[in-house]
Amino acid sequence: MIKMYYPVSTIQNNCNIVNYLHSRESSWNSAKVLQQHFQFTTPLLKRLTLEHQLFGHNGCINCLEWSSNGKLLASGSDDVCVRIWDPFSYKCLNVITTSHVGNIFSVKFLGDESLIATGAGDCRVVVRSIDDTRTSAPHITCKCHRGRVKRLAKAPDQPLLFWSASEDGSVIQYDLREPHECMVKSTIFMRLPDVDLKCIAVNPTKPYLIAIGANDCFARIYDRRMVRTWQYKPSNNSKREPAEPQDSNCVQYYAPAHLARECSEDLTDKLAATYVTFNSSGTELLVNMGGEHIYLFDLNNSRHINELTMPENLLRKNKNWGCGGAHCDIEVNGNFDTTRNSPSNDRTTLEYIEKARSLAERNWGGDLYLAARYFYNVIQQDPGDKKSFKLFIECLTQLKWHVEASSWLNLFQKRFPEDCKILLASSKCAKKKKNENEGGPLTSQELELRANSRDFELRFLGHCNITTDIKEVNYLGENGNYICAGSDDGVIFIWDRRTTEVVTALQADPSIVNCIQPHPSACYLASSGIDPCIRLWSPAKEDGTFNRFIVTDIGVTIEKNQRRRTMSPFETMLMDMAYRQAQEENTSQRIQQMCRSS
Repeated sequence: MIKMYYPVSTIQNNCNIVNYLHSRESSWNSAKVLQQHFQFTTPLLKRLTLEHQLFGHNGCINCLEWSSNGKLLASGSDDVCVRIWDPFSYKCLNVITTSHVGNIFSVKFLGDESLIATGAGDCRVVVRSIDDTRTSAPHITCKCHRGRVKRLAKAPDQPLLFWSASEDGSVIQYDLREPHECMVKSTIFMRLPDVDLKCIAVNPTKPYLIAIGANDCFARIYDRRMVRTWQYKPSNNSKREPAEPQDSNCVQYYAPAHLARECSEDLTDKLAATYVTFNSSGTELLVNMGGEHIYLFDLNNSRHINELTMPENLLRKNKNWGCGGAHCDIEVNGNFDTTRNSPSNDRTTLEYIEKARSLAERNWGGDLYLAARYFYNVIQQDPGDKKSFKLFIECLTQLKWHVEASSWLNLFQKRFPEDCKILLASSKCAKKKKNENEGGPLTSQELELRANSRDFELRFLGHCNITTDIKEVNYLGENGNYICAGSDDGVIFIWDRRTTEVVTALQADPSIVNCIQPHPSACYLASSGIDPCIRLWSPAKEDGTFNRFIVTDIGVTIEKNQRRRTMSPFETMLMDMAYRQAQEENTSQRIQQMCRSS
């Protein structure tokens, strides 16, 4: 066998743009690396501004989709039409009149991108040619769903295979190589009788993994190699059909631990995974949690939601309490890295303590749980930190994790018998634990799957997602170094994926931004919301021109969005009116200052 030899690329060792460009002459994969590193960068993102607006739809635009080469942009709207755009010449190339009678919620290019698939509020899925005239018949008109079709997803390795997720709790699988006859020859991939499905995504590198989001706090990833599909069974019963029995090993649940626990039952009706997506390497799952925040799950190194449950877990990880346990870094040679996350690193411990105390004091949604995780890290690193131990137990108590708080309290009393002040918390911990099944009858298999959920790795805070159930979140660039999402206040937020800090924010809609889709290869974004237009965003020139779309008071905006979560719709409307008036006055003042003669 002839072995191909490729020189080792040195492009990743050179940070200078000139070195990157020069490496294209000598490195075989430099063009790809160059695109990955420079498609989206912090300087480019901070210069994003409105390039153009595409008008043509007569209703809210609920979905956007780029073609694989980035030359075409498809949009679906409440006007039940799909428009195909050339986003660089700002022209509408085609208007596809669908047979839908309800709002279009999802649009996908299929095959060689000569076909377009749509899912809508009329419970139907339609596939037709982009070049179809109004008189030609669609390839598929599926009426099998009994609820609104919220999302479509296609297989990256099989362009004629796709799935639809509906609020009737079912996922239907379509293969355009096979005939589809509603109520006769339609393949049910999955049916969840207890939830409404909101979104679906296929892993780009492992197409056998399919993520599903519903109107609860759980994102479910199914291995379709183990899923037993079945043919549609027609029924006159208006109630949902029971799910076919499945092997519990075919699915893994993911959820933020503070939401997956019984203490969050009062939020159940407010929670919904409005969008799920994988990163380009298929190792991470990003979830936009309606009513909460955006969460990133590491599929390879995910932690259990009960990581903080029993102190025995901590003792089992490290009997001597002298190392950071699971949070210690292991080098290639197998030795522990003593420079990070170790008890000797006082700076790291102090940072954990400071972050934990700030979060516990602020107490926004999810802050208490994140503070508890930080205190847990401190205890791993410094088991003699009595104050952090107490604050950790207080966090568990406020989270209403009374059984866990009691366990940690017992351990604290054994380690520090001379300190009795913490005993005051024992009365709080003695409260009766809620029944995990108060929300309704769940099967034993479902209870087990939920109890075995995996916890998040990172949280992205700032946006608000309580008004609509189609709000998206996406990675920017193939490397996925940045995260973007719309918000109920009409702002596009962009976060640094590594630090989770907000890089920039853009006022992109007078009301709500639902959709934001990055271009496959350029620093170019398409967004849409309540307005009947698509907005295209690109970096502005470096000439110092004032960018009126940049949100300058990001901290105030984030705080306002957190207050929204607990407000009534009327209170939210009044707050928006006051905030926009103040924002317009500030913008007017800045423009006047810039126009003053020197």
